Amino acid sequence: MQCVHGTSEKVAQKGSGKRRTRAEKVGRLQYILERIRLLEGKISQIDLRTRTLMAGLREWMSFQPSYIQKVACEDEVDVEIITCLMQKGVGGLLPSAIATELGEYGLKRWDVTRRIQRMNKKLTKELGQKVAEKRGHQWAPTSFLIDIWE
Repeated sequence: MQCVHGTSEKVAQKGSGKRRTRAEKVGRLQYILERIRLLEGKISQIDLRTRTLMAGLREWMSFQPSYIQKVACEDEVDVEIITCLMQKGVGGLLPSAIATELGEYGLKRWDVTRRIQRMNKKLTKELGQKVAEKRGHQWAPTSFLIDIWE
């Protein structure tokens, strides 16, 4: 009796074959969400660097009113509010006075206050300055805004 030992055709499959991608492992949607979070993190780092550079170079930069409007204002109502504040000057205006002056937009006094606060928040985030400041119950343009509008 002769015994023939043949080599096995089965070879360890290590390394051969296609490996699963990250998207296949965690699921396509989860993978996309991970990538979006990563990109948002990188964008926020770039924004932080840009703001840091702007803060350092602010003394040597001159801003135009159109730039301030683009950064702080969301629509023409915001532009009109800034225009009202600039017309009155350093004395300031009550939010109710601004609302009555801009009656065609149907604003209430608290709408005016909220819009000014939102514009202040946007401009502070971008340039570290405010559009208007409270003086008692009135809103008045800041010296930064007055210097730009001159």
